[in-house]
Amino acid sequence: MLVFPISQRKFELYGLALEHGPNFEPYILCSPWMSEDQVSVGALLVRPDTNDYGVVVLRRQIDHRFVVTHQERSLKSEMEALSRLTDAMRVGEAPESLLPGSKKRQLLLAPGKKKTSNYFKLLTSTIEHWPALLAVGEIYLAMPNPDHNFVPDFQTGNFSSRLWELYLLACFREQGIHVAQQHSSPDFYLSRNGYECYVEAVTANPIGPKLDCFTVPPGAPKDRAQRLLGPSATRFAKTLRSKLQQNYEDLAHVRGKPFALALADFHAPGSLVWSRESLPSYLYGLDIKVVETAAGRKAVADKMETLPGEEKIPAGLFRERSMSHLSAVLFSNAATLAKFNRMGYLAGARPPNLKMIRNGHLYDRTPGALESIPFELDISSDEYAALWPGGEAWCQELEVFHNPLAEYPIDLDLFPGATHWFECDGEVVCSSMWQWSVLSSVTTLIAQ
Repeated sequence: MLVFPISQRKFELYGLALEHGPNFEPYILCSPWMSEDQVSVGALLVRPDTNDYGVVVLRRQIDHRFVVTHQERSLKSEMEALSRLTDAMRVGEAPESLLPGSKKRQLLLAPGKKKTSNYFKLLTSTIEHWPALLAVGEIYLAMPNPDHNFVPDFQTGNFSSRLWELYLLACFREQGIHVAQQHSSPDFYLSRNGYECYVEAVTANPIGPKLDCFTVPPGAPKDRAQRLLGPSATRFAKTLRSKLQQNYEDLAHVRGKPFALALADFHAPGSLVWSRESLPSYLYGLDIKVVETAAGRKAVADKMETLPGEEKIPAGLFRERSMSHLSAVLFSNAATLAKFNRMGYLAGARPPNLKMIRNGHLYDRTPGALESIPFELDISSDEYAALWPGGEAWCQELEVFHNPLAEYPIDLDLFPGATHWFECDGEVVCSSMWQWSVLSSVTTLIAQ
């Protein structure tokens, strides 16, 4: 039985099981390998400034989880490193026993007692979503300590909420963030380079029956004011305020530390595509309007006290002193099967003759720009890969909206790959490492 080379992207998916994800500074990933029985994966690492080599090996346990079984650094030649790597992969040996004190991970696809949702059926029974299934499975196995309801929730009515947690884990680990789940709540404890934060995941859900994956989206509201301050802003407000009533800041392990809510939107069919811009409007209490001036069209922000509508919900959650314990709100519109499908596809899970076309809108960072930049690209094309260093990443759609009144602010360096929004000199400004940020998109599957 032999080992064979695999793509860097495939190893990076498996590497989400590592404590800090597939990040090895000051070494970089050089040459990843896998055993024929798929029990072992490993990689050669190289340190560019010294030309030293390193080795890391992960092997599956009997519950399929990857664990690190071998690490070395400061090896002087590639040949020596490759020899150490192949020996440490222990090709042909049985999977690892469970670590002392650990419990066997539930099988994500094992049939439960309840009727499965159409989302779960779509993921597990269609060849077009095999890439997403691979990505979902590996990230679930990489979770430090999912609660006992995770699998039944994922298989039934809380599929979207659990997919959101999987997406967040991938985002965090990809950025080199240490993720722990030692407490039942909040969902995640994060630390990186001396910075830390607790994060509770929350979803904006529909009022009434939950959405079905076969429900036809009605499209975004045509009126811009409705998109900014309409039903989505109201739903965000109610969701966030309800969650904050849990008083996470009073928990002993949270007290005195930054705390954030991570919000995803599933309140209406297709709402992830268009509702994003209503969140900062609500959080900062700003009504953004485009006006005509002598110099041309310009965006201006007016402060508002309440959201439109009969309920008169207070606007500007971040303007309330009583909310100073909320350090930030994390948001992404990418906790979708389409995202997992693209990432699995780019990692090498490619059903025969399946093509993925992504079209949407890119954020235009030109000063004064008021419109987005449309795009439509095959995700396997060089043009698509060239949009971002290293190609599409999990965290590219992750946004952090910082509370200017936060008692315990979150340092931007905790989330280096996210887009950050914060107040500076009375204006809400944006900082991102990405030249191109996708505001919204749709991925079309084409069987050739």
